[in-house]
Amino acid sequence: MGYRNPMKKHLLTSLTGLLLLALTVAPASANLLSIQFSGLNLTYDHFANGGTLAAPSPFALSPDPLATMNFFNNGSLVGTLTQDIAIGMSIGGLGPITTSGGTYFGHGGGFGLRLYTNNAGDGITLNWDSPVQVNVNPANGGAEVSVLGSASTSAIIGQSLPFGFELDAPVQVSFSTQISDFDIFPSNSSVGADTYKRFEAFGTGEVSGNASPIPEPLTLLTFGLGLAGLGAARRKRK
Repeated sequence: MGYRNPMKKHLLTSLTGLLLLALTVAPASANLLSIQFSGLNLTYDHFANGGTLAAPSPFALSPDPLATMNFFNNGSLVGTLTQDIAIGMSIGGLGPITTSGGTYFGHGGGFGLRLYTNNAGDGITLNWDSPVQVNVNPANGGAEVSVLGSASTSAIIGQSLPFGFELDAPVQVSFSTQISDFDIFPSNSSVGADTYKRFEAFGTGEVSGNASPIPEPLTLLTFGLGLAGLGAARRKRK
């Protein structure tokens, strides 16, 4: 009667069980992660880089402090930060913006947005890789002016987020603010209308995207088979 290696038999049985489990378990659906924040201060400067909308001013040496930062997984609140949080954002090439409003597209190159989640500099950094849309919408006879923005970027430069969050590209960025203070150029000759020299806007924003995928069962099984093969090869050499 030939000798049968009990360890080899046990390994075969275990791998067979893993294969059956992998074939019967459906891949998990993607999780939609979103980071919603309040206390966003935006500054528009007609003279900066063809018209720049930024948080904070393009010339500031520190990021703009935020009031709250809420983390959602598929719409469910996971955690909240209220201290040591901030944002840095820049959208260039938006000018001139008329007081009658409209849709504008900032250039999609270079620095985009960074969220800071603590004093250690953790957070997420994005670069714009496509134009950023900004809508300026007067209401109530021009007394109230909203400034809304949206963008999608695949340029994730780095991230170190709390609550186990890790976003996968593309990432969606949006903000909703209202102008609180402004200066204008009367009857700008180049566009035939009044335009903003500068304005301040205050409101909220959001960064969202799918969670980075985890290996599916068959991927894990393949990895396990590879490790088992390496182990068997090492035992054989011994």
